[in-house]
Amino acid sequence: MNAGKLRHRIKLYKGKTKSSPMGGGGALIWEHVLTLSAAFEPLSVKDMLAAQAASSEAKVRCTLRYRHDVDSKMRVGHRGRMYEIDGDPLPDANSGLEYMTLMLKEVTNG
Repeated sequence: MNAGKLRHRIKLYKGKTKSSPMGGGGALIWEHVLTLSAAFEPLSVKDMLAAQAASSEAKVRCTLRYRHDVDSKMRVGHRGRMYEIDGDPLPDANSGLEYMTLMLKEVTNG
């Protein structure tokens, strides 16, 4: 992957349960864990139709260098918007260890 394409800065967040002082169920908060360089682009109409056919709500594709600690339970922040990772990260076609692609859908409530 050409490093020049990884020109966007993204933030990765991990969900953490914060316990309530009154007891009972805790609230889920999103804690910032990583800032990375990535390629960040909206899906084409063709890709969006294919995603809808596969019952996916993905609207954005994010490509970054491979990391073993990124999973589908995390969220991605980019330019003030929060995105949920839709499905498992997709490895590259060659070695599977050079880069990964995340399919993202926007989250409206944080």
